[in-house]
Amino acid sequence: MKDNALAIANYFIDLAQKEGKAITQLGLIKRVYIAHGFSLAIFHKSLLDPRFDKVEAWKYGPVIPSVYHSFKQFKANPITEKTVVMVWNEKEMIPEFQTPKLEDKDAKEICKMVWNRYSGMSDSDMVSLTHKKGSPWDMCYIQDKNECIPDEITEWYYKGIVDAFIAKHEKYER
Repeated sequence: MKDNALAIANYFIDLAQKEGKAITQLGLIKRVYIAHGFSLAIFHKSLLDPRFDKVEAWKYGPVIPSVYHSFKQFKANPITEKTVVMVWNEKEMIPEFQTPKLEDKDAKEICKMVWNRYSGMSDSDMVSLTHKKGSPWDMCYIQDKNECIPDEITEWYYKGIVDAFIAKHEKYER
């Protein structure tokens, strides 16, 4: 199974459970989006499968609808289990259920970095973070519409964050 937003989401659930921390749908959606942004900026590679995943500007920030719909039953409660997807077994001609699992080493590293940086932030902090002036959400949000946030805008924005981080650390190393 190709890596996609649900594999990323399940990996964040693993990271949260490993540390005994709660993660809610809202916080999960934001972290998946942020990981996607950093992957675009650092590796020029999307963490999303364009056949199933896209990023939209919703009222409460960037949302990947596949992640939202897979975890919406938890509402604001902690997520207690990973999502599964149905795939068609061509050989036996029956449906099977699989748990999307993140396999890509670079994607895992990006997710760990995002988890380490943002795991202590509340859901409202995550919303504020993704609603900043000049953010991809800010550039694309139109009230009462779920407008697409193009990867090019997300990559540009997160590349700016990475470049600023590098410049700051180079300044201190001199």
